[in-house]
Amino acid sequence: MDYKILGWINAISLTIVVAPFALNFLSRKLFNSKNKDIRNIVKYLRKFHKPLGIVLIVIGIIHGYMALGSLRLHTGTLLYLSIILTGALGGSFYKAKKRIFFVWHKRMAFVSVALLMLHYFYPSAIYYLLN
Repeated sequence: MDYKILGWINAISLTIVVAPFALNFLSRKLFNSKNKDIRNIVKYLRKFHKPLGIVLIVIGIIHGYMALGSLRLHTGTLLYLSIILTGALGGSFYKAKKRIFFVWHKRMAFVSVALLMLHYFYPSAIYYLLN
């Protein structure tokens, strides 16, 4: 399988994983209500949250290794580390039920999305910053 296909699988997975939070946020802030249709979509998407998070972690390392031929510092490496940290915070919240883990899980999800944009549009940004 081509590394580009794996990259797109991960990009789509990340979009689906973040979608429940984004839809809830838009429903509350933009429409100032809790739309029943949006709630049903969010409820459906939440079923895929944890499995797709695991998919992101597993396929991410394969994608990076196939694309670069080795593991090295790259925007994808930063993205991968942020996804692992996001997953660790989510798992910590799931186990400990401490709100601070959930708050940081959401913050790191935002960082992961920002790093995905950096990785997609400027994959060699770290190379240019270091040289």
